[in-house]
Amino acid sequence: MHRNPWFTLILGLIVGITIGYVLAERQAVPPAKAIGLGLNPQVAAQQGEELPDGHPPVDGASGADAQRLRQQVAELEGLLAANPNDAGLMAAMGNIYFDASRWPDARDWYEKALQVSSGDPNILTDLAVVYRNLGEFERSIELLDRAIAVDSGHWQAWYNKVVVYQFDLHRHDDAAKALETLQELKKSNTAIPDLSGLEQEVHGD
Repeated sequence: MHRNPWFTLILGLIVGITIGYVLAERQAVPPAKAIGLGLNPQVAAQQGEELPDGHPPVDGASGADAQRLRQQVAELEGLLAANPNDAGLMAAMGNIYFDASRWPDARDWYEKALQVSSGDPNILTDLAVVYRNLGEFERSIELLDRAIAVDSGHWQAWYNKVVVYQFDLHRHDDAAKALETLQELKKSNTAIPDLSGLEQEVHGD
C-alpha cells in the first residue's frame, strides 16, 4: 500500500501540531515514513492540541474507516496464510495499522517483519516512527541508528532523527548534527523535500 508524498503540507503548518506521514519513492518494500514537524499525535491529544484537517483520530475510528480496516486486514491475513514468512506482507499489515493510528498493532507487525528481515532500513524506520508515537523516544532513536547503520544514505531515518531529537528529546545539538548530514544528502538526492522549515526550527532563524 503506497501513499502519495505529503511534504507540501508542511510549509503551512505551525510547529506544535501534528501532521501526517510521508513516503518517498516507490520501492519493493513500502518506503519508510518521515515524521512531520511538531508533536506526535499522542502528546498533541494529551496536551489538547488540535490535529490538522484530514489527520486520522488518535483514538477510535469512524464506522467506514473501521470497516475498511477490517477488510484490508482480512485480505492480508489471507495472503499471510499462504505466505507466512513474507516480511513484505507483515510490513504491509503494519502500514495498515499505522494509517489507522493503531500504534501497538503497527508495532507488533513491524516487529514480526523484522524477525524475518532484520536489516531492512524501511521497516526499521517505520517502527521507529511508531515508537515515537508511543512516546518511546530513545527506542525510536535506537531503531533509526540501526537503519542508518544498514544504509547511511537513508534520508527518512536522518530526517526522523532530527525531529525526535529536536521536538521530543530536546537534544538540540544532536538535532543540528543530524540535520547537517541530511543537508549533505539533499545535495545529491532530489527525493529529499525542502528543509527550510526544519532548518528554521533547529537553528532558530
